[in-house]
Amino acid sequence: MTAILPPLVAELETLGLAEFLAGFSADSVDLTAWARQVDLLDGPLRTAAGFLLLGRPAQVDALPPAVAAALPRLQEYGVALQRDNEAQLLDVSLFRAQGVWLFAEPPSVFQVRHYFGPDSLTLARRISYRPGSRVLDLCAGPGFQGLIAAQLHARATLVELLGDVARVAALNAELNGVADRTEVLTGDLYTPLAPDDREYDRVVANIPFLPTLTAPGEEAAEQGGEDGFSVGRRVLAGLPRHLSPHGTAHLTALLFQAGDELLMAKELADWAEAHGCALVVSLTDEMAVGPGSDLVQTAVSDLLDADPGADADALSTTVAEMFARRGATRARLSYLRIDHGVSGFRVLDHTGR
Repeated sequence: MTAILPPLVAELETLGLAEFLAGFSADSVDLTAWARQVDLLDGPLRTAAGFLLLGRPAQVDALPPAVAAALPRLQEYGVALQRDNEAQLLDVSLFRAQGVWLFAEPPSVFQVRHYFGPDSLTLARRISYRPGSRVLDLCAGPGFQGLIAAQLHARATLVELLGDVARVAALNAELNGVADRTEVLTGDLYTPLAPDDREYDRVVANIPFLPTLTAPGEEAAEQGGEDGFSVGRRVLAGLPRHLSPHGTAHLTALLFQAGDELLMAKELADWAEAHGCALVVSLTDEMAVGPGSDLVQTAVSDLLDADPGADADALSTTVAEMFARRGATRARLSYLRIDHGVSGFRVLDHTGR
């Protein structure tokens, strides 16, 4: 393994960047809050923080030595660009959460490719890992879930559909010194796994769950479908073959309710019973589903990316009507825990309803 990136982490910690980031909420992925505090810094820490956290251009000879030395490697992975004596990160920022350094994109109202957000952190807090266990991280993105497992001396296989995002996951494994316990594969869910690579003690999937209409030019595997759970269904379909007899799986999902009724409750309960699993659904953040809601507008923004000439107001109405046809009155950010070898179905509503 190259000796370039671990010294980068050591220098950033010596400079105080880890201490700087520790001053923010554990759930914070807020560049605006970072920027206010970065501007109060001085010297090499301010330069490094502006470059790595905020994506500000920097003069190479003004960067801390280990940061400047890492630039060629960061360019190989496609996350940095250097022209003469000026360098800048491309699309990503550097985060640190649960002891993991992570190049990723901050959350946005627009779809991002190297996703890392509050749901990533919440999902990670729900999972425990044992040294030597086998972990499968599907829809891995920049690799946060799998890297936590690898830091705890599990062996992690990360699968990501998009090749450039998979490269960033490999970069993050190298950055954290766990590349020897991490395998990064490019492909669609279980497809790139070897035929004899069957059972994992933990399966984790932070699935793309944005409900959307079919849009020209988009890959179906990346879409959530009209109810946001099309990728989740495909994860569940392959799970019995890949989860060890006493293994546990953890998924994110966006689930709809009609009043207090969970619209997918029967489908999930039937799946759990058919496959000899216990399934617990934890309902958390609540989202409106009307034409002006954030959820609808986020779906519309993705459709406009595919067809910039489309009528945004008409799309808002169409997406809201799509939810209404399903009887949805609200949507809930949800976390699914699946235990193999036991049975039962339960819904926990963390808003107290």
